[in-house]
Amino acid sequence: MKKIYIIAVMCTVVALSGSLAGCKKRYVSPLETPSMTKAAADKAYDFDFDQLNNDVIDELQDKEIYSFVKAVDVSGDNEKKEIVLTIDIDKDVSDDAVELLLTDATKAIVDGVQIQDFRIDGWNEEGFGNLFDLYGYTYKVTSGDEVVREETLNVGDSVPFDPTLTLEQVIG
Repeated sequence: MKKIYIIAVMCTVVALSGSLAGCKKRYVSPLETPSMTKAAADKAYDFDFDQLNNDVIDELQDKEIYSFVKAVDVSGDNEKKEIVLTIDIDKDVSDDAVELLLTDATKAIVDGVQIQDFRIDGWNEEGFGNLFDLYGYTYKVTSGDEVVREETLNVGDSVPFDPTLTLEQVIG
């Protein structure tokens, strides 16, 4: 009986020491803020368009308001300095909904590219940062075989969407 009691006490001590060890900080950085670096200003941009495509799809799905979207594809070419957004939607989607979709998709592209290269400025109330000063942008929205909206913006062209547009503004 004494052996069982000793084994039980040992198990309790081991269990408590293991759970208390989980409360301790495992690593403390010697730096107060992380050290982040930017690529040299003259280094060529090298975006991962597969990752960007996934980021944009995730961002649009997280909003949970685009049930009318059938497919989204973001591709591009670093050598040609171009980004291409292709979206297929259901029929009879309002122009305002398409505008909001393109605005959110463009913001997601800027966010995704900014994560890949800190030299890219983020979007704000005034515009979409500096990405489209460096890359051209083609977007195409289709509904089946019908082209709903399509435009190609050359490097430096202004993006025709309002980055402050919200769902509340669209539905009134």
